[in-house]
Amino acid sequence: MTNPPPPVQRLRLTYSKKEDARYIGHLDEARFWERVFRRVDLPMAYTHGFHPQARLQFAAALPVGVAGENELLDIWLAQRIEPEAWLAAIARNLPPGFAAKNLLEVPLKLPAMQASLRAAVYLVCWEHTSRDKLATRAQKLLAEQEILRPHFKKPGKTYNLRPRIQTIETLPEAPNCLRMLLQAGSQGNARINEVIAAMELDEQAHTILRERLILEE
Repeated sequence: MTNPPPPVQRLRLTYSKKEDARYIGHLDEARFWERVFRRVDLPMAYTHGFHPQARLQFAAALPVGVAGENELLDIWLAQRIEPEAWLAAIARNLPPGFAAKNLLEVPLKLPAMQASLRAAVYLVCWEHTSRDKLATRAQKLLAEQEILRPHFKKPGKTYNLRPRIQTIETLPEAPNCLRMLLQAGSQGNARINEVIAAMELDEQAHTILRERLILEE
């Protein structure tokens, strides 16, 4: 078995995922992007072993149903390319709901994005909830010292959500929306649906957009 050539270039794709695309799960999305890159003949690098995999890495998976404005995906290549020339080709091969916004080269030795991820910014909008009610619920939540929620990976255990909530603010231009800055990454995630549930607003119709991810690089 011949080992694939080592990667010589690393690109970072910034893209949006909205409309019906937000219902695509993370594993299906990974397969989707690999098919897109194959379609445009992007010279992807592959892992070693009996079942080589394309070297792709997301900064953070989006929960199903959550839209993303500036999602991040790293691609390792076996041959060097000019990113600008390939961005348009990738964009032309995307279905409705996806948009390729930027493609830049980053250093090969840059730490994994998951290790560098520190926070995420979300915009949550409710259909029939007043600004006063949202402001009151946000202030109450931020005043708490401890917000115990069921642990996602440890049944029967709880964790304190409050330290993972950095800011929640109302928006003058969008009275039925809140912008939230939440901890993300290897030090612990504030799951957006858990924050909404802690505010006792999860039963009311709402939309969630992850506006951006914050990396420490």
